[in-house]
Amino acid sequence: MDKQVTMQQINWPAILQFDQDDELIYLVNYQDWLSFICANQFTLQAEDKLIDNAGHVYSIQKHPPQDPSVAELPLLVKLNQDMSVLQLLPLVRQYGQFQGHCCSAKIVFTTIEQGIATVAELEQLY
Repeated sequence: MDKQVTMQQINWPAILQFDQDDELIYLVNYQDWLSFICANQFTLQAEDKLIDNAGHVYSIQKHPPQDPSVAELPLLVKLNQDMSVLQLLPLVRQYGQFQGHCCSAKIVFTTIEQGIATVAELEQLY
């Protein structure tokens, strides 16, 4: 069963995966998450996901607006299915292409941690 988590349960760093988009966002820590959410809370879609350094996948659930003048942090709900290296690899390769990396098909890693670190490196390069 999916369950709501606290930020202490997230294994940072993590990446945001956007539905219907090749862009990935590297988040070093909880502070990066807060900064991103404060700046982009209205652009997140229900299908967007956060993938942490342990391969855990979280859906991002917004609160129904009770008071539109008050922003609330979305809930992160851990999904039952973790991300495997074989699932993450094409996402990182697509992101490399999106970033203009000429040899994205040659991107290889063997752990989720290496895959997330690769996203950070691609952000730095391009």
